[in-house]
Amino acid sequence: MDPVSFEEYRERFREIYTRNPSLRRLPLEVWEKALRDGRLRPLVGTKKNLFRLRRDFKGWAEGTVFSERLVVPGFPHIPRLFRLSTGVPRYFEGAFFAEEKIEGYNVRLFRVEDEILAVTRRGFICPFATDRFPDFLPRLPEFFEAHSDLCVCAEVAGPGNPFVGEWPPYIKEDVRFFVFDLLRLPEGHRIPPEEKYRLLEAYDFPHPEIHGPFEPGDLESLKALLRRYDAEGREGVVLKSRDARIYVKYVTPVSHLEDIRVVFPYLGDVPQEYITHRLVRYVLSRWELFQALDEGAWQAVGRRIFPELEKLLERIDRGEPVSETFRLRFRTERAFQALLAHFRHAQVKVEVRSACWEEGYLVVELVKVYPRATSFWKNKLEGFAVVD
Repeated sequence: MDPVSFEEYRERFREIYTRNPSLRRLPLEVWEKALRDGRLRPLVGTKKNLFRLRRDFKGWAEGTVFSERLVVPGFPHIPRLFRLSTGVPRYFEGAFFAEEKIEGYNVRLFRVEDEILAVTRRGFICPFATDRFPDFLPRLPEFFEAHSDLCVCAEVAGPGNPFVGEWPPYIKEDVRFFVFDLLRLPEGHRIPPEEKYRLLEAYDFPHPEIHGPFEPGDLESLKALLRRYDAEGREGVVLKSRDARIYVKYVTPVSHLEDIRVVFPYLGDVPQEYITHRLVRYVLSRWELFQALDEGAWQAVGRRIFPELEKLLERIDRGEPVSETFRLRFRTERAFQALLAHFRHAQVKVEVRSACWEEGYLVVELVKVYPRATSFWKNKLEGFAVVD
């Protein structure tokens, strides 16, 4: 960081530090070193004086956001179960709920002064979700008037999202918001499920399907639910104890295959062990839920992964890059430009194919280009040898 920027950011952070008691648990010098080392950064995309953590730091999670009166903790990672019959009794002593796990991307919505912002897991402002939340959570301002100490955690899912190539099969166009948790600030404690369900209903917040309560000693109905989700192409469930202290997730076999299908063209941009991990998860979940690893299980792998690869290789052989097309709706031109700025900041290469107003929305078609994935496949097709 150049000296001029560091001095400017340090002065801005000191204004926050002197007014925010949560930050003063650590000496100012510790925070200033984090700022100099790049762990702490000003939040881009708002005129408010906000900072975010780029990495875990002194007990605060990556993606935590700070202002003078606010701490929005990074959303905790949820551990994964590989086997229900042994995992559930290991972690749950009493009744628990199962909420549908939605395939999308995670945002935290909070109010800072007169503005409601949506930030991603890593703590970036999401211009898309900040722009679109009024379409799906119209009572959010009213909610924050009554519950200023809460943060709303939602999944943004659907074919019209700007980040994720998978979504629930029942969303056919655009996106939807699903509120799955409420965090109490500044600690970030999750509101217990039954209290949360009452608030979701009171403010008409859309949410994932809710099932239960279940008992650890009787999992047949939960397994039946997951077999149905697998048949319908849904991702899985998050299991939540009644006191919200224990959260674990379990994903359907078909969702693991869908992960592989979506990511396979982008090898070179993702670790190759990504594929191995999902094959292991597929084997275990298929074996547990369907009591068989028969020929149909392996045919399912091929049917999911290979049909689209021939077209991919033909495109690359013609000199075309590996790319992904998105069709997005914005309420404002400003939000669209902010998303482009976010992509530039994240060094994501995008090309805008079209942008026009339709029925009150700016409808944009843009293409993300993946240079590393293109090189991964192109080098092999052009005959370059690899030592492995």
